[in-house]
Amino acid sequence: MKQLITLLILGLATSSFAQKDFTPGSRKKAFGKVDRRELRLTGLQIELGPAYSFTRLKKINGDFNDGGSRGNYEIDPKGRFGGYIDIGMAHYLKNPIGVGKDDKRVTLFNMIDWGVGFKYIGGKEQTTINYTDVGGNTISTDESGFEKFYNGYVTGRFSLHRSFTPKKWEKVFFDTHIGFNVDYRLITADQSSNYHNTYSAPVSPAIQYHKPLVAQMHVGAGIGFKVRKGTNFFVGLRAPVVGIWEWNKANPSNYWFSSRYFPVFLHVKVINLFKKRNKATCNGVDGNPDDKKKNEEFMMGN
Repeated sequence: MKQLITLLILGLATSSFAQKDFTPGSRKKAFGKVDRRELRLTGLQIELGPAYSFTRLKKINGDFNDGGSRGNYEIDPKGRFGGYIDIGMAHYLKNPIGVGKDDKRVTLFNMIDWGVGFKYIGGKEQTTINYTDVGGNTISTDESGFEKFYNGYVTGRFSLHRSFTPKKWEKVFFDTHIGFNVDYRLITADQSSNYHNTYSAPVSPAIQYHKPLVAQMHVGAGIGFKVRKGTNFFVGLRAPVVGIWEWNKANPSNYWFSSRYFPVFLHVKVINLFKKRNKATCNGVDGNPDDKKKNEEFMMGN
């Protein structure tokens, strides 16, 4: 994963230095050539990057007493690195969505993008159980190793973006976005080997595994680079902020074992706009009237 991201960044960086002008629609020359392509406001987008599941900083502690045994427990959750990729479309708005009028108008969104892809998210958890006597003295201790898991999700994402370029900046801009993602757990980690399931101690809190379907609202921010006319490169962060399904009081974390895991994504995105179809051409024939007539006769079988 790290090697793939490095190659992608190096390739785009090399391409960027091969361009003398990064401003869309420019007619300036770059190494003697003029980019006269007419581009649509729609293009292909692909993004990928690493993910990391954050957990609570403090360990989970508690006591238990079921009459036959008593003591205390400590649960130590940790995050793990994962990754994701999605591919879809980007649509720059000819008329950005905003509020206000004239010079007081504030742009809210000027680009929409969406994608479908795959996420691979994991975490780990260690449990320590101390058995005590009536006086609270530790009699014995049982400790699990870190129980690790990875889950794989097919995902669909839809995001509304606002990109803006600071004054006197031409090649760099900032991007913020808000949107929704729906994920379905296609690969499920083994649950039967969990320490709590194989141990007789009445340890709390209870184990909880989130439902296969996950829906969340997410936000993100990043920095963009105008690589060449019609091609933009982004680097940024995205994280869920509201859990919609399953609800859990809108908590965006994913429950697994006895802990909650909060995934954060470092996204590397490339958007490449499509070329406009030349209205003066028809099936590869240029705008010459004689050539058009010959092409029409050919299509009619004459």
